[in-house]
Amino acid sequence: MTAQQRAAARRAAAQRAAAQRTAPQRPAAPQRAAAPRGPAQRTPQRAEGVAASPRGRGTSGTTAANGDFERMLQRGSVDTRTLAQSRRRRNPVIGKIALGLAVVSAAVDASAFAVFMGGDTTFAFGICFVVVFLTLIAAVLGFIAAVGSFGRWYGAVGVVLAFFANPVILIVLLVVVAPEALTGM
Repeated sequence: MTAQQRAAARRAAAQRAAAQRTAPQRPAAPQRAAAPRGPAQRTPQRAEGVAASPRGRGTSGTTAANGDFERMLQRGSVDTRTLAQSRRRRNPVIGKIALGLAVVSAAVDASAFAVFMGGDTTFAFGICFVVVFLTLIAAVLGFIAAVGSFGRWYGAVGVVLAFFANPVILIVLLVVVAPEALTGM
């Protein structure tokens, strides 16, 4: 069934429903030619007319929720266009920033290691303190991006790279993997 055919079927169903609502539900009662009635006699007849209506009381105005429910039952499905509009794609800027900070942290950490091997330990330790804070910021931003879908994959890669670029983690890994490398330093 094409989209035009479905739309035509929906319009036809809506027109049938509207015609059923406006059509009289029961034939009109024959009018009696009798003596004029007073106001006391007319009131019960009006009350009977309201009570005898097939939809019961309060049919003059239906609520919007009731109308939506009726439309959903007629169509047999939920309108997915409204769901698609609520799930818009978010901007991946935060994930890209996290990945960029992690790459910069890894590069600065490598330069700190080169400075340390050159003999200037105090400057190398100062650089390492800066790198520790950069990797923490990159890891937090990457986590926010991964959880909040602001560049999910960029954020996840940024978290992993920031973890391994952290000088404290590198020292712990060096102690666990190759402790003999530290004795020569």
